[in-house]
Amino acid sequence: MTNAVNASESTQGPTAPRADPTGPVAEVEDLTVDFRLRGGILGRGGTLRAVRAVSLEIGERETLGLVGESGSGKSTTGRAMLRLVEPTAGSVRLDGEEITALGRGDLRLARRRMQMVFQDPYSSLDPAMVVGESIGEPLDVHESLSRSERSQRVGDLLEHVGLSPTYAQRYPYEFSGGQRQRLAIARAIALNPRLLVCDEAVSALDVSTQNQILNLLEDLQAEFGLSYLFIAHDLAVVRHIAHRVAVMYLGEIVETAPTDRLFDRPAHPYTEALLSAVPVPNPRRQRERERIVLKGEVPDAANPPSGCAFHTRCPHVMDVCKVEVPPVVAAPGGGTVRCHLHT
Repeated sequence: MTNAVNASESTQGPTAPRADPTGPVAEVEDLTVDFRLRGGILGRGGTLRAVRAVSLEIGERETLGLVGESGSGKSTTGRAMLRLVEPTAGSVRLDGEEITALGRGDLRLARRRMQMVFQDPYSSLDPAMVVGESIGEPLDVHESLSRSERSQRVGDLLEHVGLSPTYAQRYPYEFSGGQRQRLAIARAIALNPRLLVCDEAVSALDVSTQNQILNLLEDLQAEFGLSYLFIAHDLAVVRHIAHRVAVMYLGEIVETAPTDRLFDRPAHPYTEALLSAVPVPNPRRQRERERIVLKGEVPDAANPPSGCAFHTRCPHVMDVCKVEVPPVVAAPGGGTVRCHLHT
């Protein structure tokens, strides 16, 4: 068994009927994910809220970047959208169809339209199987193809990601990291999904290979009409590929914006701090920039602070931040922000 989410529809066939052909491809509303803590040595139990009432949407052929520090809940959000992690509360709709209420059989059918590309392609490919078998697994699960039809489809998928069809008979260890990620992408698009969740899909690759994979994702988006949730730490990568960006902190989305506005005029203090840590390729400008260094560590998600979750590290903290959760309001220049500085 591999780590792929099996999906179903061919790269040449039509996509599944859409419940709402005019709406967003993916809509998430008040998504919450809790994990139970066991006692352990210190006897600590309780609940850890990894994702806290997250709302977002992804349009047709749109890439939404999701950024934040490690532990902010980015990967859990992506996995919960695909129900690889079960949501505790909230709504996830794919083409208008509610995903959280689907039974096992219907969920299996829905996964034909939503797929995931993992950070480590080697661990998501079965080392005991030739890659043609791994890429063909979704076809085996969801489609009835003859051996020759299946072989042809696998070869077509390999060509779509820039690899030779002859590679189908090789094992994962025979490929470089960038080639393995191409193989993982080929499997993810095998059945023409509507939504692709890319969880740190290029973070393990060198810079030149990153650029190749990003260009491949953009080409596939243009060719097949894919929508992406692109989870990443590297803000430069996100700026290159994303149409809009959502910023997460301690399980919450604190800001969303069109990419250019967010990078040029960030509205949330946390976003400002993240961007100030990104180096610029101009030594003079880099020396002149003011680096915002956040004090302290990210609070414990099992015991979050009252009021605004960011107030323990915010350089602009006010008394109201410590007691009241800021509402989501419109941000200057587009998007939204959750901060008392804008209320």
